[in-house]
Amino acid sequence: MSTRDDLVKQGLLPDTIGTYKVQSILGRGGMGVIYKAIQEGLDRPVALKVLMPLMQADAESSKRFEIEAKAISMLEHQNIVSIYEYGEANGYHFFAMQYVDGEDLSRRIADKKHMAFTEVVDIAKQMCRGLRYAHSKSVVHRDIKPQNVLINKNGTILLSDFGIAKIFSFSAITVTGMAVGTPEYMSPEQAEGRSLDAQTDIYSLGIVMYEMLTKRPPFVGDNAVAIAYKQVHELPAPPSTRRKDIPKRLELIVLKALKKDKSDRYRTVEEMLEHLDSVDFDEKSMSPTVSFMPGKRDTVSEKDGASDKRITDRRNGDRRREGALGNPFSGEFWVELVATQGIAVFLALTALALLLAHVLTSK
Repeated sequence: MSTRDDLVKQGLLPDTIGTYKVQSILGRGGMGVIYKAIQEGLDRPVALKVLMPLMQADAESSKRFEIEAKAISMLEHQNIVSIYEYGEANGYHFFAMQYVDGEDLSRRIADKKHMAFTEVVDIAKQMCRGLRYAHSKSVVHRDIKPQNVLINKNGTILLSDFGIAKIFSFSAITVTGMAVGTPEYMSPEQAEGRSLDAQTDIYSLGIVMYEMLTKRPPFVGDNAVAIAYKQVHELPAPPSTRRKDIPKRLELIVLKALKKDKSDRYRTVEEMLEHLDSVDFDEKSMSPTVSFMPGKRDTVSEKDGASDKRITDRRNGDRRREGALGNPFSGEFWVELVATQGIAVFLALTALALLLAHVLTSK
């Protein structure tokens, strides 16, 4: 096995970058490499993110790298990685940030058969707190996914990789008009390349929670285009169809975060955090065949003596996407049918009534 010095001699690892002595490679991305390094003088371990030389000549890559550095530099919160320095040395563009001794959430999900509901809610709440702070500073992450959620040895969650973040106070360096991100975790508006706000992070958080509960995101496909299409046009299967014992309220929180229409989605992470605080882990899972009948308004109301928090899941707006009208033997079915098909249904029903009247009078 090659040692650090061997890798340096082979040119596979830089020896130093500025005042940082490179130790090993932590990971690679589309734009650069993340090294574990020691900051000389302070003897402090850091994660050193370095823009690859080929990318330094690309204006778009350099812009995103700068966005990430500026985004993190604006944020000082226990649930967001800290940045120590941003600059250029030895021909490298780099920034040094907090080194997290632990694992990312994707590894945690893969290593466990099922994550405990208490752990899912705890991680989601910490993510909410980090996002709440970032949004208060006008920073939208835009790439929330398990790989960008770090977990240290003490169980603290830290959001990382703000490489495509949108900083509203720095419009000159904002990347807009493109569907940038990871398809499995994109909001519908992100998949369509529309302008984004904090609600896109809420949708992505909903997908991360869905994956923590079921071990897979709600929408997968053979390619990015197929997945993006599903994000825009298809409804997620309720998580309880894949894991039966999910608490009802927790499922409703996830489904509300995954609303296609932003007006039906959580408007702020603060609102989502309040609902997460009231999850009852002793609840039985809901039956989607009953609780999610098309045309019904799905609600859970829990009273604990101090609060009465209600989550309403209105699926009427999504019903036409499913192509389902409900039970044909219910009055609601016919009301919905007339409402959606209009005059054609009215004329057909009138003709049927006249035909029946003719048959009866002719006997």
